[in-house]
This record gives sequence, structure tokens and C-alpha cells, in this order.
Amino acid sequence: MVDTKTIEIHKALADDTRFRLYRYLKLIDRPVSVREMSRRLTLHQNTIRPHLRRLEEAGLVRREARRPSGVGRPQVLYSALEPERDEGRGLRLLADMLCGIVRGPREVERARALAREWGAYLVSQGGPKPGARLPDRANLAALQVAMAGAGFDPRFRRSGRSVEVTLRDCPFREMAEDHRELVCTLHGGLLEGMLGGLQPPLALKELKPFVERTVCRLRAGPPGKRP
Repeated sequence: MVDTKTIEIHKALADDTRFRLYRYLKLIDRPVSVREMSRRLTLHQNTIRPHLRRLEEAGLVRREARRPSGVGRPQVLYSALEPERDEGRGLRLLADMLCGIVRGPREVERARALAREWGAYLVSQGGPKPGARLPDRANLAALQVAMAGAGFDPRFRRSGRSVEVTLRDCPFREMAEDHRELVCTLHGGLLEGMLGGLQPPLALKELKPFVERTVCRLRAGPPGKRP
């Protein structure tokens, strides 16, 4: 199961305004005041403050008070934090043992189906309610949140109705060294589930594992369309 901390991070980033705030703080990579965020993002300061509190509660933002050089009240500044990651002690051994069980084609396909279910679950945490349709930008934002929550570092590039994604820092890299075929199959199933869980859904058209040492690339587009 996904741990409570991870779910809270998903919920915090599911909101479009909070996602914009967090992404801005990550990109600027320095402490920023609410006034500066308001000016840069064209958002009212009273709109920004409750979203920052929510990000702070999720452990995604740090608040600090900086004393001015002269007379006046301390200035409150915000900076982005990396989500806490589980150290994963013992998980590598457990994963190696489980990989040994998945041997034949039938077992591999069952594992891929399970990965699809997990992908759909992860994207649903930051996506719309069932039946709702999102504009493309919000749809890709939900996909980005799900991919980041799974441990990827995605980079998106639109090409017409299709999207190309570069996935850095593959969370399965260490396991892939010993179980590459199975790991890449699970990786593909997870991504298929995420893409299929969007509203409207996308289909995985192409997946190129490890085009560089820590980088995979995929291309997705509307279901039924030729690559």
C-alpha cells in the first residue's frame, strides 16, 4: 500500500494553484516572500497563504523568518523541500525474492496488469472525479504529480495531440541491473495505468527504456491513433 505520507503529498500537489506554487519555488531555488510570489504568479497574497500552509503541512515547503537589516518586522520567506523518501531498508532483498517468483509469461503478464492498476490508482489521487474531463494542461499536471510521486523526474514536451516525456532518476534502476526484462515490463504497465487513468485518457505509444544510464523516454497520444 502507498504510505500515508505519500498520499498527503499527492493531495497537496493535486490542487493546480499549489502545484504552481511548489513548482515555482523549486525552479527559483531560493527563499521567496509571498509578495514576490504574488507578483510573479499573478495571484492575490490572500489566495497564496492558505495554499502555502497546506504545502508546509505536507512537508513540501519550509517557512523562515528573516530579520531586516534595518528597522521593521521580520520578513517571512518560503522555500521548496524535497519530499521525504523512505530509506527502504530490506526492500531490495524483498524485491529480489519476489522477482524470483515471477518467471513465466503468465506471471509476467499478471505483474504488468497489477502495475497498471497501481498506475491508475496513483494518477487518480491527483486527478479529477470519475467522468470529469480536464483541459490538457491540468491533465498533464495530474500525470506529472503521479509520476513524481512514483519516484520519476518527468520532463514534458507537447507535439500536437501527443506528448513526449523524458523520465529521469528511474526508481527501478537498481533492480533493473539484475531483472531488466521484468522491471521494464512493470515500468511499462505502471505508465500505461497512469496514462489510461487520465480524463481524457492517453495511450502509451512508445517506451524506450534507458536511452541514457538513468533516463527513459515515452511517447503518448489519444487512444486508437497511430504513432
